[in-house]
Amino acid sequence: MTMQAVAVGVMARLKAETAEHHARAEGKALQQKLVRGLLTRGEYAAWLGQMLLVHRALEAAVERSRPRAEVLKVITDEQTHSRRLMEDLAFYGVDAHGVRANRATARLIARIDAIAAENPVAVLGLHYVLEGSMNGNTYIAMGVRKGLGLSPGQGDRYLDPYGPQQRAKWAEFRSGVDSCAWTVTDADAAVEGAKAMFEGVGEVCEELGG
Repeated sequence: MTMQAVAVGVMARLKAETAEHHARAEGKALQQKLVRGLLTRGEYAAWLGQMLLVHRALEAAVERSRPRAEVLKVITDEQTHSRRLMEDLAFYGVDAHGVRANRATARLIARIDAIAAENPVAVLGLHYVLEGSMNGNTYIAMGVRKGLGLSPGQGDRYLDPYGPQQRAKWAEFRSGVDSCAWTVTDADAAVEGAKAMFEGVGEVCEELGG
């Protein structure tokens, strides 16, 4: 493995080198409807259900990979979002245990498992995408609340997990990632993991109708 120091911060690389993948994922019709508060309660709950399965798969991959990837120490219990998704689904009357993966979600879960098995460091890139989405989700939550007539804290826990602490939490995560000892090879793996997550989430949105 190359032990050359990474020339630029890994977080900067993740942002720059996945920008096109990020834009494609955000451009899906479902994501646009989320932002505008145009989803019905049923459509929103269906999206939450698929995201629950994705987060569960990622959280399991993180736990399996921790012993083999020191960089995963930056992922905290607070960043375990499946529990918030379960709370939201309960609010909408959905039994989380009965949620089944659609085809795109099943493919993404299989990809998460394969990436974790091949290179556990890449799991950081997978996580980066979903944790980073909380920045934009803060604004999406406003649209969802307006469209569904919600008060803060009602059925929106996944979209707004940190409240006014969002910026501080993201800054802490950024600092933690960049403070780890990275090789170029490991940074490359993290970037590829992030690209895979953006692509997978975009496909999940497409299958849901956007």
